[in-house]
Amino acid sequence: MRKRTPFGITASVFLVLALIISFSVLTGSGKKVEGKISGTIRMLGWEGYDFPKTFAEFGEKHGVTVTMTYISSNDEIFAKLKAGAEYDVITPNQANVEQLVVNDLLQPIDTSRIPNYKNLHPEILKAFEQFNYQGKIWGVPCAFGKNDFVYSADRVDCIDSWWDVLKPEWQGRYIMLDDALGQITQAARAIGVTRDPSLLTEDEFEEVRDLLIDMKRGARAIVSSFGEAKSMLISGEADGWFSANIMIAGEAKAEGYDIWGCIPKEGTLIFLDSYGIPKNAPNLDGAYALIDQMLSTDTQIELAEMYMGCVTSDAPPLLSKELYSYFPYDNLPKFFSDNILNGPIPLEPGKYATMDDWVTLWEEVKASR
Repeated sequence: MRKRTPFGITASVFLVLALIISFSVLTGSGKKVEGKISGTIRMLGWEGYDFPKTFAEFGEKHGVTVTMTYISSNDEIFAKLKAGAEYDVITPNQANVEQLVVNDLLQPIDTSRIPNYKNLHPEILKAFEQFNYQGKIWGVPCAFGKNDFVYSADRVDCIDSWWDVLKPEWQGRYIMLDDALGQITQAARAIGVTRDPSLLTEDEFEEVRDLLIDMKRGARAIVSSFGEAKSMLISGEADGWFSANIMIAGEAKAEGYDIWGCIPKEGTLIFLDSYGIPKNAPNLDGAYALIDQMLSTDTQIELAEMYMGCVTSDAPPLLSKELYSYFPYDNLPKFFSDNILNGPIPLEPGKYATMDDWVTLWEEVKASR
């Protein structure tokens, strides 16, 4: 007689069912169950997004290595991926997501593989909604912030206007970053553009061009990285940094240097950076695991300690009074309505300058004397 299970299923049938279930787990049919991550996770992004504490603990816990390649501009993300470079996680600015999607360089995000996604602040998700193209999620908000004029407070006072760097006393004493998106959009604010600074008419574009060429002529240097900028400010080679990430001022202050940031009267840029997964990511499980870790409470607090804005709801109440006051966590809707998140730069010719125009302009600025 054939042996039966307590529920009346033959042992052979039970074995077949077990094999089917196992096959579903391995192949992804049915509900996917993730296995243990391994190998190397390659990240491409801004200096400062390589959290020392988080990366060390994450690597030790999972037995993986997280490597970071720094960018000095969002343009580098597009260029590297377009050339076929392989990364698992990238950190594009909100304005660059569309270009990556249109060029088939990103894969949609499966939020079910990111348990901490549920901790994202509702206002952060709302602000990022406009960058979810084709009805899909292409990026996970990772940090928000603002660009300041960063300066050495033990040597100079902050400027009142972005135009002040053109004054004789500032010639050769400030630096700029090799970042077309950041420099052009900030210059747009300086000439009085209060709407989306990614949409520049021909006349506005010419004004921006003239201002940036004048600024470049008076600059000590156009630097290629945050680290280079910080070193020049600390050493005294430069006293100010046009349109700088305040994170670097925070790092310098933590190291004992009197570096501060301020916002000139014309206003500044705000940004909402995201985690994206390239279409050719070789370590997909590792990418999802690392992104989930980045949204953990501990990592978000580590982010805040570098003077960047937390994107989750649970971390801000745990911050020190100073760090909590640095961003308006109590009124994020006003922050995002008062300070426009610039959208994508047009890719096709029309009423506004295109991405190609921006790239050409920035090369002209860098080549000017």
